[in-house]
Amino acid sequence: MNTYVKPATLRLPRPLLEIAVKVLRSLSLRMQKLPQVLEDKGAESRGFVMHRGHRLPPKSMRGRMCGDAFKTDSFYFLSAVLEASKFAERLGETRNARVVDIGSGLGRLATGLLAECGDVQYLGIDANKDFVRWCQDHIEKHHPSYRFVHLDMANDLYNPTGTLNGSDLRLPVDDASADVVNLWGVFTNMVPEHVEAYVREIGRILRPQGRCFLTAFAEDDVPDVTFNPEHYVPYACDSPLTCVRYSKQWLFSTFQRHGLRVDDFRYHGSMFPNQSEIYLAKF
Repeated sequence: MNTYVKPATLRLPRPLLEIAVKVLRSLSLRMQKLPQVLEDKGAESRGFVMHRGHRLPPKSMRGRMCGDAFKTDSFYFLSAVLEASKFAERLGETRNARVVDIGSGLGRLATGLLAECGDVQYLGIDANKDFVRWCQDHIEKHHPSYRFVHLDMANDLYNPTGTLNGSDLRLPVDDASADVVNLWGVFTNMVPEHVEAYVREIGRILRPQGRCFLTAFAEDDVPDVTFNPEHYVPYACDSPLTCVRYSKQWLFSTFQRHGLRVDDFRYHGSMFPNQSEIYLAKF
């Protein structure tokens, strides 16, 4: 006589079952993220990310300069295109212009200009040697009209061991040869003596009627300069020159002394609510 024996059913205690479900979910999520993790590792080893036909810096480098939001490829690229579009719209035609980008960083504006305007005459200048080298290897090498130069300017926040004093600044640009000068987030972390020197150089290198775009923390009815003003920006100001705010009167008079007039002043908004956009033209 055949006797059927029903297989034993394994039943885990409920606490163990809940733990097993959590482990399986965690593994599933990790597997979903694995392609992106592998791509990120590949980008780090290659030294660049390909996005919409353009080389972007790896996320680790972008985090050092731009913050966590810019680690997303699409956000970084679209922000570059937006800056270039606004740059061209406010400052006029850039395809045939010579652009000098002071504080060029990882070439965000250059990437945007490549996408919007193609090969323009562009010179990027930055105090971070690693950033300049990346731009030379991944932008200048493929687009020779885009050049990048390292100037080892001292700054207590981002280049405290720099060998060049900002007060003695001399840009590697001929007199009256630049059509457009760009300074994004440069005066926001700079002492007044260096601001004066940079403004002097902008006045020197711009051609007559040349234009300049810069950002700064500038307000009415404040002291000429305030270092790390309390409760002014939505982030911690624990390091020297994290936020340097100027009075509009001091800043605008500095522009005027060096042959520059203010054509427009507005607040940037969004991620940088107190940072002002200032558009200048040479007399």
